[in-house]
Amino acid sequence: MFEEILVPQGIRSLPLDPRIQTTVEARRRLPANHEITVEAAKKRFLDARLPPAGGYNDGILTQERTIPGDGGPIPVRIYRDAAAPAGPLPILVYFHGGGFVLGNLDTHDIVCRAFARGRSLVVMSVDYRLAPEHPYPAAIDDGVAALRFAAESGAEIGGDPARIVLAGDSAGGMLTLATALRARAAGGPAVRALVPFYPMADLVDIGSYPSYAAYGDGSVGLTTRDVEWFTELYCAAERRGEAAASPVRAPDFGGLPPSLIVLAEQDVLYDEGRHVAGRLDAAGVPVTLIAVAGVNHGFMSTDLGLESIPEVFGRIHAWLAPLIAD
Repeated sequence: MFEEILVPQGIRSLPLDPRIQTTVEARRRLPANHEITVEAAKKRFLDARLPPAGGYNDGILTQERTIPGDGGPIPVRIYRDAAAPAGPLPILVYFHGGGFVLGNLDTHDIVCRAFARGRSLVVMSVDYRLAPEHPYPAAIDDGVAALRFAAESGAEIGGDPARIVLAGDSAGGMLTLATALRARAAGGPAVRALVPFYPMADLVDIGSYPSYAAYGDGSVGLTTRDVEWFTELYCAAERRGEAAASPVRAPDFGGLPPSLIVLAEQDVLYDEGRHVAGRLDAAGVPVTLIAVAGVNHGFMSTDLGLESIPEVFGRIHAWLAPLIAD
């Protein structure tokens, strides 16, 4: 059985944190994504997550650039702590969430800073193509292109191409898994570890997992209808069973890198994430699952002062350290 860590320590269930509950109530007063235009939904998601105008002044150096992609240049943002050693550092490739429809480099800037802060890591956040303009498998193709760049040209960003980690949240968590599956099938590039947060993983059985029944009505945030809307825009029905579209449907998870999965207790994707952990474990892949009580989907990219976030990042960095050592 995979290792499971409960945050706070030893606690499996808590009421939704009041700071999160306030944001959920505010969101419920607004029209749902499927009730407005896609353009309006994209703008609303971005406006709610913009970094502060004056920046964070947190000692993190950033660089904007593009990398080659089969569909054209892919914008990326590079993060590195100013106090990190000068030599080549492990590369963490990050894929943001947003259901493959919403989000960009700014919406998850805070997560990438947390990965880089105080650590000897280069973080490369990837602005992969989004639906409906670029449906499946465009995002997967961009994920593979980002991994390929890290492996072939990572030295350009101060990274060590031999020490690569893939990470992402929600849709980005699925992209983490799908990119790793593609790399395994192609015989490389090699990846040291996977760190998906509350990943989407099954576009076929939406609503069938118990956590959908418990939380899908929107009382804690992400709804069943939200996931259906994302899926309708992202992937044609006849392709949703493919392993890159629904990673839990991959015939075999053997040979994937050690994985750490972070889940939110009150999230429609909670049981889906546990299923991913179970599939990895059954295939002999070392798996650690961090289950966080009293939080909802997307909590890791909030700026609400949640005590669980630094604790989770601390555990992630401790888990990664031996896997990305020279």
